[in-house]
Amino acid sequence: MTQESGGGASPTCAACGAPDNGELVMCRFCKQAVSAEALRSAIPCPNQACRTACRWGKQKCGACQAWLVVSCVFCGSLSPHNISNCLHCKEAFAGAPQRKAAMQQQQQHQQNMQAVGTWGHVAAAFAGAAVGSAVSHAAYSSSDYDSDYSPPSSADNYDVSDVIEDAADIGGGFFDD
Repeated sequence: MTQESGGGASPTCAACGAPDNGELVMCRFCKQAVSAEALRSAIPCPNQACRTACRWGKQKCGACQAWLVVSCVFCGSLSPHNISNCLHCKEAFAGAPQRKAAMQQQQQHQQNMQAVGTWGHVAAAFAGAAVGSAVSHAAYSSSDYDSDYSPPSSADNYDVSDVIEDAADIGGGFFDD
């Protein structure tokens, strides 16, 4: 109930009409609920020594100043301590830190895999080029050849005109009748 005094409405206790301070659910004077709505939505103080019924929307207990709300580790919003899920993102409070750590680990793993996918092709190309270069150098190393051997230069001119004649003299047989 509200009483009008001087043109403004001030909240009062429904049972005794005493002024309502807006902090507690129970009236300081008659020890009854100030309203049915306040009683229905009351948040019990988490302090076992206090257990005062506090008003919905308050962050601290009006009697002992204990925190009535918890912060969600996922979205950061505040919710009353006596409910099981965050009011904003609907995540359960039970096991929330472990679930968030697992989610972050999964996200980090996915980012690492994307980086591997991006840089893996580049690394594979460099690795393939390095292996190919190593193989070609190993196939033509100077230790495979006689030390007196020198490859022909483009300046050397070879006369091969008498090769066929020499083969005929030996009895090469291709040009014999």
